[in-house]
Formats: sequence, C-alpha cells, structure tokens
Amino acid sequence: MKQSGILLHISSLNTEYGIGDLGSEAYVFADYLVQNGHSFWQILPLNHPGYGNSPYNPISAFAGNPYLISPELLIKDGLLKNNEVIRLPKAWKIDFESVYKAKDTMLKIAANRFLECHNIDEYIEEKAYYIKAYTSFLFLTESYGHSNWQKWDTAHKSYNDKLFKDIIKEPRAREIAAIQAIFDEQLSRLKEHVTSQGIKIIGDVPLYLSYESAEVWAFQELFDLDDEGMRQSFAGVPPDAFSDEGQLWGNPIYLWEKMEEDGFELFMRRFASALEFVDLLRLDHFIGYVNYWKVPLIDKVEPKDAKEGSWVKASPKAFFEELNRRFLKERFIAEDLGILNDEVCHYRDKYSLPGMIVLQFCFDDGVQDISRFPKNRIVYTGTHDNNTSRGWFRSLNEDSQTRRNLEQFCKQYLPEKEFPTEDNTHEIMAAIARLSGCKTMILPMQDILGLDESHRMNTPGTPTGNWDWRMNISAKDIAEHLKAQKTR
Repeated sequence: MKQSGILLHISSLNTEYGIGDLGSEAYVFADYLVQNGHSFWQILPLNHPGYGNSPYNPISAFAGNPYLISPELLIKDGLLKNNEVIRLPKAWKIDFESVYKAKDTMLKIAANRFLECHNIDEYIEEKAYYIKAYTSFLFLTESYGHSNWQKWDTAHKSYNDKLFKDIIKEPRAREIAAIQAIFDEQLSRLKEHVTSQGIKIIGDVPLYLSYESAEVWAFQELFDLDDEGMRQSFAGVPPDAFSDEGQLWGNPIYLWEKMEEDGFELFMRRFASALEFVDLLRLDHFIGYVNYWKVPLIDKVEPKDAKEGSWVKASPKAFFEELNRRFLKERFIAEDLGILNDEVCHYRDKYSLPGMIVLQFCFDDGVQDISRFPKNRIVYTGTHDNNTSRGWFRSLNEDSQTRRNLEQFCKQYLPEKEFPTEDNTHEIMAAIARLSGCKTMILPMQDILGLDESHRMNTPGTPTGNWDWRMNISAKDIAEHLKAQKTR
C-alpha cells in the first residue's frame, strides 16, 4: 500500500504572529495529516537561516530558527504574559522585518524569565560542540552590526574557548543560549505529539553552510580558506538547460581530506543532532557528497558565475562507511536530483538510500511508464524548489512537447480524469503519483490547495524574495476549504 505525506515548512503554518511556529497550528496540522491518511510530514531544515531567510544557507549547522518559537507556548509555560504578546496580520506572505522586530522583543522577555528558573550552564555544556560557537558568533554579529567575521577585530576573527568564557558573562549571550534551549524544548514536545499520532517527520540537512556562519568561523581549518579566512573557491552547480551561467551559490568548499581525519565529525554531529527530532533525514544535494562543482578565484577576483568551475571528487568511500557505521541507513533519503553519474548512483544504491523523482521533470522526454518507477524512490509532484503544479502547467506553451506528453499520458492511463487544465493539474499530478511504482509519495501543501506560481516557496539561483510563503487558512479549515473549492 502506498504511503503519502505533505511537504510544508513550519514557517508556512498559519498563526497570529506573522510566521508559522511550533505551537498549536503545528499540532492541528499533524492531526490533519492523520485524518487524511498521510504518514509523513516533510518539514525541511529548521536551522537558524542566514541571508535571504533560507535555512539552506544557515548561520548555524545546528541551532534552530528562533523565530519558529511559539509565543502561544511561551504564555502557557509562564515565560510571556498576554499583554506582552505582539500579534501580526495574517496573509499569504511573511513580512520578515515585522516578524523579526516583534519576536525579538518577545523572545528577550521570555529568555530572561527562562534564565530565572533554569540553569543555562548545564544546557550549554550538554550542547557545547556547537552552542558555544553559535552563541559567541551571534553575540559578536549583534555587537558589530554585521556577520562578516573577516572584518571583525583580530581577537574575534576565530573562535576559541577563552573568547566564549568572556562572552558568556554578558547578559545578551545568556539570552541567546536560553532561546535555543526554549526552541529545543518546544520542538521536542511537537515531535512527541506527531509521533503519538503515528506520523513520521522527514527533516533535511543542507550540504553547505553560509560563509558567514558560526561553524565556518569556528572550524576554518575544514574549509577552503586562506590564512585571512577568505574563500579560495565557491560552491555551485554548472551551466545546464535552465541556466547558461550555472548557479554560483557562494558557500565555501569543504576540505574533504581534512574532514576525513576526524571521521567527518562535523557532519556526523549534524546528523545526530537533527535525528533527535526527526525520523528520516534527507541529505540535501546528495551528489555533493560524491563529487562537487568547485568554482575557484580567478586572479584573486571572486567569480561572477559558475561557468569556470570543475567537478572535484569528495571522499565518498570514507564518508559513507562512517555514516553507515554510526547510523541506520534506513533513516536517510538521498536528494539525488541534478547531474548523476555512475559513482553517485553507486553510493546511493550500495547503501539503499531512497532517491527522489519529481514529476514535473518526467514529461519532457516522452510518456512515462510510471509503473516502472523504482519502489524505493519517493515520488514528488514538486518540491520547495519547484513551481507549484498549477504554476508549472500555466508556464507550458500550449504546443509544447511536455504538455502534449502529459495530455497523452492522461488519455492512456487516466481516461476517467478530465483533460489537464490549470484548474485540475494539481489533482492529475497527485493521481499520477498514486499510480507510480514508488511506495511513497509526497505532495507540497501548495499542490493540495491547488495554488499557482505566486505561492512557490523558492526559486533556485535567486538570493532574495524566497521562503516567505505561508497558508492563509488554519490547518483545521483545510478540509472545508477544499470542499468549498470543488463546489464552485
């Protein structure tokens, strides 16, 4: 029997606080999943996001996004009073500036009340591997007014324990640590509820880290940086059918041989940390664990695009052996989209890691026999990086081969369905996913609601204007909303 799930980031939930959070809406959404026969909730990364509000460009590989903390639960826990709550208008979009301003105010109050009755030093020692560097980095970022650590004073250009011991004496530093303790506690409670409902959470670990992040600052020896901390190469992907210039992401490149010396400890700790709160973990940009696109400095000048890069081999044999030694392979999913080669497929299949199939890419080259899709792949109508199904169909020219292939597929395999139109394509794509040979299907929430391209979550290669989508209805009203749509 096929299992199904919904892809929805926590930030996209409908709340009174301008952004989705770990409070009651998340609990109600878990209940909605159960009531509609779903088995999975794919939540994407919950990391503290960096530039562009993207959790795939995190300022910490470990720390959670403080803006996902629920004011509602803070009130319940006695950390916030009703008259201290700041509510924001509900809308389809997140106004990040307003959210940050409002939640910073509330979180400061809550953190100080938390510190009055909790020993934060115990939490810091328990999470010492990352929380000390993260707390120091965020404190210094606020002190300097920017996160470009290469321009900080010499004493602050790298992390050390003495620096932390000085910083943690500051009240603001203790607030930062307390906010993370609150985040962990709220997430743990949500995970407990979701598990009690029989739902499994699919999380995500970004491959790369932001250049201006706590871990790059603290572990500079693991990245391709010069003695001054300047990047010597940049992550990205090569030119393809979608981009003549490729994608220059700008993240610093790992020194894989150096990372191998300590058993890839940074990665392994990241996985262990994420797996405390999720059941399955998607390895973002899986091909990068095998080989990666490296774009070098050109005459000491940063590149403007990814055209001058080259493929470089990582340390896949040692990496996957260590991964297999420390964790159950059944807990990982390979995000194997992109340029696959035999070696990438070898490691994916050797460790039986489920890969992904995105239906929007499946009709470009003909009419697919979807019954032959591998059982252990996960089929998606789209992901957070794709257009919505409705938007995708609207983008196709009426005489495009892709559209003709989809129409021909419907004639052959879905004769009872209407001819594909922008109004029903999301339902048709879901029906195709159900017919596929894959045992698991995931639908983005936008496709459940039948929304158009204005509701997509992310457009790859664009640094801003992403990650601001959220539902304009409560999770408890989804079923009624869909029912009303059908009667129009």
